[in-house]
Amino acid sequence: MGRHRSILAVTALSAGLLLSTTAPAAAVPPVDLAGAYVLDQTGVLDGDVASVEQAIDRLFEASGVALYVVVVDRFEGSIDGLAWADETAALSGLGDRDALLAIAVDDREYASSIGAGFPATDAQLASAETNALVPELRDDNWAEGIIAYADSLTAALAPADGPVDEPGDGESSADAGGGIPIVPIALGVGGVGAVAWFVIARARRKNGPVTAAVDQQSVAELDQTASRRLVQLDDALTTSEQELGFAEAQFGAAPTEGFRTALSQAKALVADAFRVRRELDDENPETDEQKRAALVGIISACDEADALLEAQEDAFDALRDVENDLPAALATVTSARAAAPAAIEAAEATVTRLRADFGATAIASVVDAPTQARRLLELADAELAEATANQQAGKTSEAAVDVRSAQLALAQLTTATANVDRLATDLGEARTALAAQLDDLRAGIAAAAALPTSASLASALAAAESTAASADASDPIGALERVVAADRELDTQLAGARDESERRSKAAAALERTLTSARSRILSAAEYVAAHRGAVGADARARLAEAQAQEQIASDAATTDPVAALAAAQRALDFAGQALQSAENDLQATMAPTGGVGGLMTGGGRGGGVSDALIGGLIGGLLGGGGGGGGFSSGGGSRRPTFGSSGGRRPSSGGSTRRSSSSRSSGRRGGGGRF
Repeated sequence: MGRHRSILAVTALSAGLLLSTTAPAAAVPPVDLAGAYVLDQTGVLDGDVASVEQAIDRLFEASGVALYVVVVDRFEGSIDGLAWADETAALSGLGDRDALLAIAVDDREYASSIGAGFPATDAQLASAETNALVPELRDDNWAEGIIAYADSLTAALAPADGPVDEPGDGESSADAGGGIPIVPIALGVGGVGAVAWFVIARARRKNGPVTAAVDQQSVAELDQTASRRLVQLDDALTTSEQELGFAEAQFGAAPTEGFRTALSQAKALVADAFRVRRELDDENPETDEQKRAALVGIISACDEADALLEAQEDAFDALRDVENDLPAALATVTSARAAAPAAIEAAEATVTRLRADFGATAIASVVDAPTQARRLLELADAELAEATANQQAGKTSEAAVDVRSAQLALAQLTTATANVDRLATDLGEARTALAAQLDDLRAGIAAAAALPTSASLASALAAAESTAASADASDPIGALERVVAADRELDTQLAGARDESERRSKAAAALERTLTSARSRILSAAEYVAAHRGAVGADARARLAEAQAQEQIASDAATTDPVAALAAAQRALDFAGQALQSAENDLQATMAPTGGVGGLMTGGGRGGGVSDALIGGLIGGLLGGGGGGGGFSSGGGSRRPTFGSSGGRRPSSGGSTRRSSSSRSSGRRGGGGRF
């Protein structure tokens, strides 16, 4: 993405007060990552994004926590780096176990926002910044610094016994990778047939679908997203075509048939997407609704094509790992095979017990599991024999295919036997839960019988009575689902007929949760308005004031009228959300350049744009009264001005850092500084 530059000059703000800059990059407000793990608005990571994502993946695989990265030219001047990172984390919906690393290239500043549940200690975070990140950033090694930061956290958080093994080391693929194994089993008439290829498709977190955030994008933003994804997928198809050629030369046509099929499907999807793109660009205009639907379809097609290619990429990566260390892989899978017979015998015993305790419907999903497992064991034995023969003959690639097939057959075997144990546990728990749920349903039936009956309540009551009478403990999982559904519907119909005492009790129970949410949203809106007070107009402030008033009404009525208090708390929550949205809209409108140079003050009025926001923040800091010092500080040298800040939060010299833990109002922690 190109670097954007603008010229900002503000002159004669007041007597003796002058602010001037020379061709700075545009200050960027906090952003919504929209599902991206790496967002580079500067172009400094061009060509290195894949390496950065791999480092992020290593951290996730070692510790189960996510790191997000955003690179911009400058942080917005009205807030410091720590607050900028916190707001970006909030806008992006990051959770307690997520971390955000933000870098401002032109300001030579970084900041992190670390969730309260992120397992790294402050000392580990500080070490990752000081010893890994900052030294590389000082030399303009942007990708290297981010990778070193992620790897430092990986080393600090990885379990002592190392990362979880891939499927094939004697464990199920579902347990190892969190994904869903897709293992086609081809069996000949006489028993075991030749199975040339198995594919495990893992849902890799780094390629979460772009369409997850489309409902939050404008038509113009969707247009940009669709165009970017089309270019990415077109490039990926070219690379995949080359990769297929290499794979066929190395492993042969049969093992790569799945790759060729997936590539053909991906090409068809992308071709259709390009056709829709051309139709959008023709002379026949579409409505905004039609264009949105078409763009979402393009993005969805690109996501589907990407998933097809990536599943095959993962499969080939696993195969090449086997080939790179064939003796060790063969020894490991042989060891895993030795444990399989005992697992099959245990599964057979469990199925026999389940047949005696439960109905055929309840155990239908696992009744054939032991037979399937024995056939998989035969398949694994055949593949291991071929692998040994090919290895001895020096046919490394063929042996690797055999070993990988044996690995996946054993992984499927492990999954099949484990499913038997899991179902046995689930059935026992469901039988216990069914008894308790039936008690709840019967209590609801008794309550409904004592109330005036409407048509809808009578219908729900009849359905509940029928469900309770027909609940079959021989299939407790299915019965439990039906009882829960009947109970929920009966509760819905009872809600309008409950007496005032019960309504007050339920309202009181919900009030505390709603008030907590409302107060949190009000605090967020108030902090946002305060941070951008020079740009936020009257509408946002009025809605915030109304939210605060409704919150007070709810608090005052909490004990005397919880029903009315709950309604007021819900209104407070709604008004606070509207206030925050209105404030964000005001800020975006202010940042849009209109008139003059870069939105400068022209004539006797203000022209809006970047300077308007900066001037508004400055005036807010100068005239806002007490409460933290406010004011303007130039600091000399290369420091940028701090508008409306509490003073002293930015370091006065390069290379210094600052850390903040649980004292931040956002509840997050982190660090930052210059480099």
